[in-house]
Amino acid sequence: MIVHKEICVGCGRCQPYCPAGAIHFEDRKSAVDQDACFECGTCLRTGICPVDAFREPPQVFAYPRALRKYFSDPTSTHSVTGIQGRGTEESKTNDVTLRCGPGEVGVSIEIGRPTLGMDLHDIQKITRALAASGIHEMEPNNPIHSMILDHRTGELKPELLNERVLSAIIEMQIPREKLAGMLQTIKKVIPELDSVFTLDVVTLLEEGLTIPDEVLATIAAEGFTWRPNAKINMGLGRVADEERI
Repeated sequence: MIVHKEICVGCGRCQPYCPAGAIHFEDRKSAVDQDACFECGTCLRTGICPVDAFREPPQVFAYPRALRKYFSDPTSTHSVTGIQGRGTEESKTNDVTLRCGPGEVGVSIEIGRPTLGMDLHDIQKITRALAASGIHEMEPNNPIHSMILDHRTGELKPELLNERVLSAIIEMQIPREKLAGMLQTIKKVIPELDSVFTLDVVTLLEEGLTIPDEVLATIAAEGFTWRPNAKINMGLGRVADEERI
């Protein structure tokens, strides 16, 4: 985001609204630190500027800076997935699509949050650690998949590493027997991360709407606490693979 200084009146009302703390005074006018800016558009969407001095810069959709907007602006449509948001739609419609089927677990690692954010080095720390432990099953429809240069090592494309976003999600599905190793890998990489993260384990419910004991026992054995959560969009999904039902 940029501020037209010839329009700005220097009131400073916009500065508290920036989740990155990127807006500051220069010569008594507001200015945006382009390195810190997430391109989330919050300053523009709030309409807080009394003289409408904010504009998106021409390079906001240029690669690789476009990642900032796609991952940080909730109103943008991601060029890879074709939907709004950081991940895929199936995480909310798995009971219909069965992308994560019987005997499998889905894993999503959400890194960063508004007001904190993250840079892509944190993503690479996780993808490297997963690859080193033999886990390469990244969800191909997730934007992170196309950002990986070498899936054997988990290396991201080098031109992306200087970019910053509010948050991102790594998604994958693995056999249940690999869950313990996955959790062990995540525990080892946690001290290296420079942001917050949430770890989600997704599974189909068993008869009686119960969570499989095997999954819960594995989570507890690796020292993680868990709490049940559900996101079910009734009627919004369609069967992707009838043979798996």
